[in-house]
Order: sequence, then structure tokens, then C-alpha cells
Amino acid sequence: MKYLNKPWVAALLMLPCIKPATWEMLGSISYIDTALDIMRLATTAIIVFLYLKANKLSPAVLFIILYTASLFAATAVANGNFWKLATSHATIISFCMLLEMGVKTNCRVFLNTFLAIYIPLTVLNLLSIFVFPYGIVTHSYYDYGVYLLASRNGMPSILVPLMTISFIYSSLEGKKFTVPVLILNIAIGITILYTWSATGVAGLAIQALLILFVYRTRFNELINPLLLSIINVTSFFAIIIFRMQNYFSFIIQDLLHKSLSFTGRTDIWDISLSLIKNSPVFGYGVYEGHGLIYIRDKYMYSHNGILEVLLQGGFVSLFFYLLIFISAVINLQKHRKYPSAQVISYGLFSIMMMMLTEAYSSIWLFSLPVLAGCIPDIERQSKKANTHASVRKNTVRTAYIIRRLNRR
Repeated sequence: MKYLNKPWVAALLMLPCIKPATWEMLGSISYIDTALDIMRLATTAIIVFLYLKANKLSPAVLFIILYTASLFAATAVANGNFWKLATSHATIISFCMLLEMGVKTNCRVFLNTFLAIYIPLTVLNLLSIFVFPYGIVTHSYYDYGVYLLASRNGMPSILVPLMTISFIYSSLEGKKFTVPVLILNIAIGITILYTWSATGVAGLAIQALLILFVYRTRFNELINPLLLSIINVTSFFAIIIFRMQNYFSFIIQDLLHKSLSFTGRTDIWDISLSLIKNSPVFGYGVYEGHGLIYIRDKYMYSHNGILEVLLQGGFVSLFFYLLIFISAVINLQKHRKYPSAQVISYGLFSIMMMMLTEAYSSIWLFSLPVLAGCIPDIERQSKKANTHASVRKNTVRTAYIIRRLNRR
């Protein structure tokens, strides 16, 4: 995997995985979108070949593949959208394999290349919000604006994990923030706060609070990955199943002036649960069209990560889906004292909490469990780099002292 020591090779393999949402909305250049999909499938084949040649399947990648296979089975039963499934999950699998290879080969070079691509994209996305406040294009079915990277509610699913990856890069330097990471996170913060997606603001707040007040502090042992996963699971049952938010109406309605239905999401969840009961084993496959839940004269998605998995692949897919994140929590809990483990656990917790009210399925969601499996490699390279830096610093200091003595 020495080829990944070269930034241009890493960038060349990485770029086909990156597809701004705007491309899918511009009908006049649909042929470019199709060409990009074909390029992504070709790149997937190359990355899979390189990965299998150099590595054994890691647990995270294996579970992602099994989860994808279960979705293919469910989609075959339901005669669903195979092209959508193939292109989206080919990108997920190939990016996760590339990420694992890059981090294990040379974490600093790979993440530096990654940030060199995404810092400009994030800044351009922020500029697109200021220049086109209602979106570069408008979604033809749902009638919402789409900016360079995604819609208002879609951007947090990219930006919050991107924050996590940037903090891992900083941890390699032995710091909380480096200058590029600071620039990136300022752009991310302005983007989420300016567009004001309630889900995104919550995810940003969770991530920021954990990084500022728990990361590398004595509180890390208390607020550990296992506790965070228990909070997430408890929140799912409390909010989605038992609707315990109704007991706090005096806070949500009277003080915050928000709806107990989370902008109508509780109605969508009720329909989702009813549909799941009708097809619990394999679900309904990856659908054609714009969703499965018909409400307010439109078809919609479930607005919850777990419900969406159950709708698309039933309990068979949910089993493999949960294994992905269970394996991540085990790794994070085992290595919880390491800075990279802390950062990944905070990012994973943030995005999973956001998925209580949104349904995300992208390279960003699955990249974090893959990174959790690479913690020993990240820390080994971090210690090695810091040792080299210390040796260089001592060498320079010794040379300086010798010169001073010679002058005397």
C-alpha cells in the first residue's frame, strides 16, 4: 500500500467518492451525473482489488458488506431500485476500504489530502449559501433549496463527521486544533448556525461541548463510549417508541416554543412503525421514487435512522447494521484513553443523536466505525511522529549549544 504515501494517488482514488448533491439536481447536466456514477463503480472495482490484495477484511468493512448484501436481498424480493442501491453502497464500501488503507499506510498524508479537498469544498459551500440563500437549485419534488454540498437538513450529516476527521488529524499533531482544522470548523459552525437546521445545531452543540469540556480531561473516563451508546439507545426508545417528550411539554412548548411532534415527525414515525409491522423480516427494499411514507400529499422517508433501516431491509438488515456500530463501540471502549478514540466516539455519538430525527446513509456515517477499528494504527503513527519531532528539536538545540560553545 506504499502508493497511498503519495497524496496525488490518494486524491485520485478519493475524488470519485465525492459527489456534491447539486450534481443530482441539475437536469441539464444529467449525463455528467451518470458519467460520475459509472466512474464511481469503476473506482470501486480498483479499490476493492487493492484492498483484498493487501488486507484481510476488517470487522467493520465485513459488516458493511453484509449489510449491503442484506439490502440487495430485500430489494430483490421487493423488485426495488437496484441502480440507486449499487451506486450509493459501492461508494460507501470503496470509501471505507480506501479510508482504512490510507490511515493504516500513512494517516497523516491521507487525512491531509482529505482535508486539502474538503476545506475548499466546505468554504465554497458556505459561499454558495451567502450567494444563493434559497439554494443553488430547488428540489423538484420536496421544494427545498440545495446548496453545493447538500440541503439545509442534509449538510450536518457531512459536516459533523468532517469535524471528527479533522480533530483526528489534530490529534496526530498532539493538539486540539491546528490552523487548517480551525478554519474548517469555523466554516462548519457558521454554515450550520446560519442555515439553522435544528438537527444540525444539536449535533454541532453535542460535538463542540464534548470536544471543549471532555476531550483529554479527567471526565473522559466517566463520559466514555459505552455510556454514550447507552444514552443513544435509551433516547431512541424514549423519543421514538414511548414518546416521553410529551412529559416535558412545559419545557419544549412553553419555554422553547417548539412542537412536541418535532415538526410533524411523530406522525411519520407512526406510519413507519405500522409499515414495519406489515413487513418486518425483509422490509420493502431500496425504493423507487421519493420515499415510502405517504403524508401531506407527498411520499417521505422515515426521518429516523433505525426506522429507515427497518423499512428498507427489515430486521435482517438491522442485525448487520447494528453489528457495524457495536464493533465500533467495542473498539472505542477498549482504546478509550487514546485521543483518537475519544474524538471518534464523540463524532459517532453526535451523528447517531442527529439520526433520531433524520435518516442518513452515506460514506460519512460508515467511515467512523472504520476509523474506530484503526485506532491502534493512528496512535502508533502519532507516537512515532511525535518522537521524530522531539528528536529533531533536540538535535537542533544541541547544534545551537555546540555553536555557542565554539564561539566562546
